Amino acid sequence: MVILKSFQAELLLLEAQMSKDISFKSVTLEELIDLPKSSLDSNLNPALFFAVTALKGDKDSSLITLASIFQYVFLANQIHRLVTDDEITEHERQYPVLVGDFMLGQAFSKLCEGDLFNYSNDFIRLIEVMNEGVLMRWRLKNKNISLKDYREILGKERASLTALVGKIGAKVSEIEDPYAEMFEDLGYQLGMAWAAWEEPLGLPIVQEYLSKAKVIMNDLRDHYPIKPLHEVFEFFNDNISPNTELASS
Repeated sequence: MVILKSFQAELLLLEAQMSKDISFKSVTLEELIDLPKSSLDSNLNPALFFAVTALKGDKDSSLITLASIFQYVFLANQIHRLVTDDEITEHERQYPVLVGDFMLGQAFSKLCEGDLFNYSNDFIRLIEVMNEGVLMRWRLKNKNISLKDYREILGKERASLTALVGKIGAKVSEIEDPYAEMFEDLGYQLGMAWAAWEEPLGLPIVQEYLSKAKVIMNDLRDHYPIKPLHEVFEFFNDNISPNTELASS
C-alpha cells in the first residue's frame, strides 16, 4: 500500500488535533455516529493540501488549521448525506443534521481561532455549492439521472471541495496564475475521479478524470517539484485499485 511519506507527520498531527476537537468528554465522533470512512476519506483532502503547500517550503500551524477546516466541511457533507426519507423516527432523521451542523461549526471555529477570515468567503461559497449538489441529488432521487446531471452533482458535492483545496493551497504557496488555476483544476479532476469511483459510473469515467489530472501534473512538472503531488496521485490509484474494497460496499 502506498504511504504518504512526505507529509505523514502533518497527517498524524491533523488526526490528533481533530480527534481532540470533536471529543465530548469521553465520547468520540465514531461513537456519536456510524460514518464509514475509507483511507481516501481520511487522507486525500489534507494530503492534497499539504502536497501543494509543500511547494512553499516553510511550514506553520495555519496549514494544519486549514487542512482541518477542509476535513470538517467534508465530514459535514458526508454526515448530512446520511439523512434519509426512509420510515424512521424524526429523531433518527434529524440526528445526522445536528452532528453534520456541528462539523460545520467546528470549521467556522477554526477560521476564527486561526485568524483566517480572508478565506471565509471561499468556504461559505463552497458550502453553498456542496449543498446545491445534495439538493440536486435528492430532487433526482428515484429518477433516471443522466450522465450530465451525475457529473454536475459530483462536481458540486465533491470536486468543488478538492478544487478549493488546490486553490487555497496555491494561494498559501504564493503561486500565481496561470499555475494557481492549474492546481485548482488538478484538485477538481481528482475530486471528480474520487466521487465517480464511489458511484455506479464505471471505471472509464474515473480514468477520464485521472487522465486529465495526469496531464495537468505533467504540465506542472516543468515549473514545480511535483514529487509530493505524484505521491498523492499514487496513493489515490492504490486505493481505487481492483484489489481495494470499494468505499460504497
